[in-house]
Amino acid sequence: MSVISPKNLTDHPILEDHMDPLSDLLGSMRIEEVTYKRLEARAPWGFRVPGKMGPRVRFVSLARGSALLRFKNQRQTISLSSGDVYIFIFNDEPYTLMDDLRSTVVDYSEVEKLAVDGVIQYGGTGPLTTFVGGSFTMNTFGSSPISTILPRFLHLRFEQNRSHAFQSVLDLLAAETAQPGLGSASLINRLYETLFLYAVRAYASNQAVPRKGWLAAMSDKHLSKAMNAMRRGLEKNWSVESLAREARMSRSAFALRFRTILGQTPLEYLTQWRMYRAGAIIRSNNTSLSEVASAVGYGSESSFSRVFRRVMGLAPREYRRRYAVLQFLIGE
Repeated sequence: MSVISPKNLTDHPILEDHMDPLSDLLGSMRIEEVTYKRLEARAPWGFRVPGKMGPRVRFVSLARGSALLRFKNQRQTISLSSGDVYIFIFNDEPYTLMDDLRSTVVDYSEVEKLAVDGVIQYGGTGPLTTFVGGSFTMNTFGSSPISTILPRFLHLRFEQNRSHAFQSVLDLLAAETAQPGLGSASLINRLYETLFLYAVRAYASNQAVPRKGWLAAMSDKHLSKAMNAMRRGLEKNWSVESLAREARMSRSAFALRFRTILGQTPLEYLTQWRMYRAGAIIRSNNTSLSEVASAVGYGSESSFSRVFRRVMGLAPREYRRRYAVLQFLIGE
């Protein structure tokens, strides 16, 4: 998934058709403000991670040993084993990690004080559990679609859709945090980005597809036809009727199933996708706004600008200006 699918020109010269819709969504993702630590905990140990950490993605790999995870407002305890990965996506819910339900639990801020060169050694003298964890933000130009298609918590077990490439990145991350060298910070940033993409791929290919949400809709043989038709023909004058024909369903059945699974109407989804793709075009080149508007199905720049501002929070010209400033600041 870190490699974008081959591109072919569609009927409109500005739009490109990515064969893989997830690549289309994740291709412009850029992670920022990466923090990471390696925690070596010997039993008995336990700590509580507070919420209110801001809009960050928290990513933890259990490199060795086992642990128990429990959310503050849930009685269920999740067992973690060596090789497991868990991810909080813009999720501020507090949780507790421990080696045993009887272990003393302290606030994570106390554990974090023990960090030396990014490594924390904590606990007693018993069996060792090693975590490699970190967090990052995503640039505001790419994070919104991701937050709408993925659950707020992902738990990927070692045996679950784990490719050799995915495992290799985990191993590299564990090795790099254990023995940092020249350029480690830059390398770890890239490893986290790659690891996040592999994790999303593993989740998307999981047989236990969620019953609602974007991935569930893309797994539906009828809805996916309509969604792909929208994505490949954003310039077309779609209606619920024409989309229902693409889905091989009646209008009423299509509209009901779409809203039930995605939580929005087909035309609301179409507008959202049009604005996301318009943003991608604005970020990628100097195409005039009238051409961008035409590319995503709007007859006038003014009507396009009104919808873009409502969905994206910025007028198109301000969006382009802010992105140019961001690129200048990061040296691209």
